[in-house]
Amino acid sequence: MRAEDVTVAIATRDRWEILERTLAGLGDQTATGFETIVVCDGTDQQVPAAVRERPGVRVLVQEPAGSGAARNLAARAGERPLLLFLGDDVVPTPGLLERHLARHHAEPAGERAAVRGPVRRHPQVRESRLGRWLERSGNEPGAGFAANLSIARRAFLDAGGCDPDFWFDDEALDLGWRLRARGMRVVFEPGATGLRWPAEDWASIERGYERRARAERLMLSKHGDFSPAVRRRIEAHAAAPPVSGVWPYLADLVPERARPLRTRVEAKADRWYHQRLAPRFLAGWEGERDLEDLREYLGDAYDHAKLVNHALMVDEEAAAAGDEGSFYRSSELYLYDLTVFAMSGTKDPYLRALRSLVPPGAKLLDYGCGIGSDGLRLLEAGYCMSFADYENPSTRYLRWRLERRGLRAEVHDLDAAVPGGFHAAYAFDVIEHVEDPFAFLSELERRAAVVVVNLLDDAPADTPLHRRLPVRAILAHAGDRGLLYYRRYHGRSRLIAYRSARASGRRARLRSRTELVRGTVGGR
Repeated sequence: MRAEDVTVAIATRDRWEILERTLAGLGDQTATGFETIVVCDGTDQQVPAAVRERPGVRVLVQEPAGSGAARNLAARAGERPLLLFLGDDVVPTPGLLERHLARHHAEPAGERAAVRGPVRRHPQVRESRLGRWLERSGNEPGAGFAANLSIARRAFLDAGGCDPDFWFDDEALDLGWRLRARGMRVVFEPGATGLRWPAEDWASIERGYERRARAERLMLSKHGDFSPAVRRRIEAHAAAPPVSGVWPYLADLVPERARPLRTRVEAKADRWYHQRLAPRFLAGWEGERDLEDLREYLGDAYDHAKLVNHALMVDEEAAAAGDEGSFYRSSELYLYDLTVFAMSGTKDPYLRALRSLVPPGAKLLDYGCGIGSDGLRLLEAGYCMSFADYENPSTRYLRWRLERRGLRAEVHDLDAAVPGGFHAAYAFDVIEHVEDPFAFLSELERRAAVVVVNLLDDAPADTPLHRRLPVRAILAHAGDRGLLYYRRYHGRSRLIAYRSARASGRRARLRSRTELVRGTVGGR
């Protein structure tokens, strides 16, 4: 094969500055004559002129569907016999393409071999403690199988391409698994080096681990003999005694010549990092489990593109209808919106706070439960759960989920009688939808000793979907009864927990004032 036989395929979204470095690296290749197809994942994206007008580059735009679907589109659009997949943040060294071609020439199996090149950190990336740990431990998200891979186009298409059920880079895990199952060898070419510009802020690392969790969970559902190695590692570290945050600093101080000591210190640092990443990873695992439920429940009616787009689509449809309640009670499409929200991790800190207030075994009421993802997590953590919502497609789906998971819990209709006697009743992202927030809180207070709700305080005005909340008045109401917890999350949400009965005693009043100050001054 020659360079003229190659299509370089790049999927991208929201990384235009880094992509321009990658395209510049392709312009410096020692082998010339290849074509480059860039697929932008999202019609909401504005493709810069520097990318759109670059010679030799064809830009395609698709509805948001993930990088797997974008790679498939590039493979179908290009007609040359060899595909070279590059990550949009991987800058190819000048000889990368030439070394891929040379390795394909050397392989007698022809189309039965794919070639993978190494992905290393770009030397201009500023070194950091977090970066050193990622490189040392081999845990860096995003530097996966398809970040630097060449494969015959026909072999890729015959294997079904990338599975679009996998989102954002993790489809490579499934692709490699299926290629090997079809008898294709994946050979390593050390000279075909790509230099990556990784994101090293903590939020990016957390997102990467969440995606990895979803990929492993989805792999397990699709390939029964798959072993989720990262989950095992995370669970082992999470179950171990907590370690001090001083260990990552010590790992940089112990010299290499003291290898036995350095190994022990690095192991402690590794545990510290994984214990911090465990909540986000495990939340990602549960989020993918939510999606697994939805796929099975809807069967042939399941639409992956609807899932990707639905967080925006459903709000627009409901607003256009002018009656969110009617839409919520009648449309099965709302299951997509609620699933996407459950997978987002938005409510994970709320659940952690709730679990810190009431121990396993407590009786909890999930009020306005929707599809019940929060309550299902608590039920499997040992809480005695009950659910309450209007009879609608979401509660029918919830009953199905309980049966599928072999769990038992009451699901009450809010149009009928809902019992009391609970240790705590919670409602997350519900109160902004009701007409009278104090009447809503009164309903919770009649049924439980502790009320837990979150308040959104950034709505500019009442809309058909969200009503402006009297946040100060609600805080005063909660403080008068006995505030147990008050924190801000996500820059827009105030989580409060308070006693249903009026606070009595000096200690209760002091705690209420302390929590009010802590939530007002300290933020998250």
